[in-house]
Amino acid sequence: MKKQTLPLFFTLLLSLLFLSACVPDLKINFKKEPTTSTSKKKTFKKSSSSRSTSSNSSSDSSSSPSTTTQSSSNIVTTEGLPKNAQEAPKDKIYATGNLKVAYSRNGDHIFAQTPDYEGYTTALVQKILGNPEKQITDPTYIAESFENTELENIKGLYHEGKITGEQAHAFLMGAVDLKQASKFGVDYTIYTYKNNTIQLVFENDQLLYITPNSDVVFFK
Repeated sequence: MKKQTLPLFFTLLLSLLFLSACVPDLKINFKKEPTTSTSKKKTFKKSSSSRSTSSNSSSDSSSSPSTTTQSSSNIVTTEGLPKNAQEAPKDKIYATGNLKVAYSRNGDHIFAQTPDYEGYTTALVQKILGNPEKQITDPTYIAESFENTELENIKGLYHEGKITGEQAHAFLMGAVDLKQASKFGVDYTIYTYKNNTIQLVFENDQLLYITPNSDVVFFK
């Protein structure tokens, strides 16, 4: 049976609404009007220098996965993170650079930002976290199962008090973006730990995403 895929905005909308139902102090009210944004739009790039993403309901959003290049005034920065993995402690994974986890809405425009993990290869991650329980390269996993698994992981971390509501929304958007990119042919390798409650996504042997569990990753 042919599977139907939702455009990025509507996939994201459904995911955020479901998450918001589990995070009662956060209110998300989506409007039907199309969103306009002054940000420069680009197609999904490998080894993106920034993990900032945005989504809107314009018709072209369904044609390809996208990230948004934010101006310097939109990017939320922080201090105290290592420059790269080589400069970071080795007790867990550390976000690198100066990006702070952030999420905001301005009308219908949704902005989310998750950290970089510069220099974290599969070999280095295994030295820090040990061998993964699963190593997944099948694109159908990230296209069909990754987002739902990560949604449950993020909900659990929020209810445990390990992440804020803003951080929960930001990381969920990151997961949705990866899922959409996978549908358009981007190849990922996924490591899982602790019965899928921790998932790491690599592209070209570079860590792009990790479940925001403070037991294994430090970010701001």
